[in-house]
This record gives sequence, structure tokens and C-alpha cells, in this order.
Amino acid sequence: MKKPITESGNRGSDEAFYRLVKEAGEAILKLVGVAPGHGYSIHSGTLKAKRVSPDIVAIPSTSGDDTVIMEFQGYPDPFIRYRLAATAILYCTQEKKRPALLPAIIFTERSFLTAALPFDISDVTGEFHLGGKFKEIVLEDYTEEQLLTLDPRLVALVPYTLPKNMPKDELSWKVLGWGNLIRGLYPQEQSPTQIDLLALIVLNRFRHLTIEEVTAMLNLDITDTVAGQQLISLGRRQGGLQTAREDIIDILEVRFGRVPQEVIEATEGLTDLSRLDALHKRAALVGSIDEFVAGLRQPQN
Repeated sequence: MKKPITESGNRGSDEAFYRLVKEAGEAILKLVGVAPGHGYSIHSGTLKAKRVSPDIVAIPSTSGDDTVIMEFQGYPDPFIRYRLAATAILYCTQEKKRPALLPAIIFTERSFLTAALPFDISDVTGEFHLGGKFKEIVLEDYTEEQLLTLDPRLVALVPYTLPKNMPKDELSWKVLGWGNLIRGLYPQEQSPTQIDLLALIVLNRFRHLTIEEVTAMLNLDITDTVAGQQLISLGRRQGGLQTAREDIIDILEVRFGRVPQEVIEATEGLTDLSRLDALHKRAALVGSIDEFVAGLRQPQN
């Protein structure tokens, strides 16, 4: 059954995932356990003015099917389950009903799952208890064959099944094969967009590759398309942010040894490059890790 997909709201850093779902929504729903053949209208947006923004909301076209509220998690966030629970509760409140819900999180790495705190709320009397269980997928736990067997349109997520440090010569044949698979799966007018998306995910997964190398592997100059320029810009920005975060942690480890988890998590959550640059300098100059933490906690104007 055809699934109409509409776009609304601010997708923020989850642009890549949303672009994949636009073209392969049924495949993603199969990944989290929704049986094929069910009609869904897939949205990305903010729930009114409450600033709770799920990556994807898939609304069933027939009664009795689950509404899927989905997050795509590509970095450590201890409170991802709490945010997803808040989204599910807010959705029910705003819809004025108690629909059947399937909250789902797709983690790109197992370390991001282990960083997530368990969701459990109870009072000291034991009379009140609110528990949350989610459908959780870790892409690193899959093999390339498993994802493609589930649905070939999941090819854009296959890079997450391979080691980050895979040698370039091995990757070259892999990426070329993925690109050719996309060309066979999608009409000619849609395949360039999917190639762009694959290129972005490859660049984000394998940091030792350059844009030029990925372009050669795909046998397509992604810089020739508007979408490709946007994705390359996003990839460079994300790559720059991640490099800046890692540099801060590296300096602190060299100077002070073990870096507190609080610092790692706070640094991973920063998206302002100027703020990261300032912290980079601070990491090199402070006299102790406690002094760095104190500066990290200071509110920014």
C-alpha cells in the first residue's frame, strides 16, 4: 500500500535519517518490527509549542495499528529514553486519546545504547510506578546481509554494520556495490538523492575517508547536485564538530588522565563550534580537571 509522506517542522541534525525515511519509510518501519502492508503517513516535526521533537511519527491509516514514534540516535545521550517517553506522553495528551504506541530508538552504535539511562519512575511507597519499554535497534549489531535481507532499501544504513577503521581498499568495493544497488532499486530521478545520502553516512561513519575518495568510490560527483552540496556542507560541519569534541577530550586525557563521564557527555552535547574552540583552549591552559569542569558548567551568554 502506498504511504503518503509529508514534511513539517524542524528536523535539526536528523536530516539524513529523515531523507532516508522519505524514500524508504516502509523499510525503516520493518526494521523496528512493523509488518509490511500497513499504511502509514510519516511526519517529522515539533509537537505544538512544547519543544518535544520526535524524529519520526508514523501514523497508521487503519485503526488498530500502532502509531510509531521514532528516534534515530547517532551520539551518546543519557536521557534519550526519557525524551522519547515525554514525546509519547505528550502525543497522547495532545491527541486527546490513548492510541496504541510503538516508541522506537535506532542507535547507530552499541555504545550509544549503553550510555542511555534506564527509564523507570516510582515513588517511595511503591504504590505508583511508571515504566517504559521501547523497541530498540542497534545497527552495529546487524550484518550487512541481515539488513539487506530485511529490505534492500536499508542499504544506506549498511555502513553502520562495518568497523569504523575498515581499510580503504576494502571499503572502496563495498561503497561501489552499495551505489550500484541504489541505482537498481530507485528510478533514475530518485537515485542521485539516495546516493547523496549514502555518501553523507559513509563520510560520517568512516572518518578516515575524504569527500574526494567517497566520490570516486561511488563513481558519481555528488558535488554536482544541490542536494549533494547541502549534504557535504552538513557532513563537514558535523565532522568539524566531532573533531573539535574529540580534540578536547584528547587534550584532557593527556594532561590529567581519566576524563569524568560528565565532561564527555557535556562535550558531546555541544553544537556551537565557537564554544568548542574556547573549551579547546581552556583544556590546554587550566591547572586541573576540576577547573575545566567549573568553566564547563558556567552559563554562556
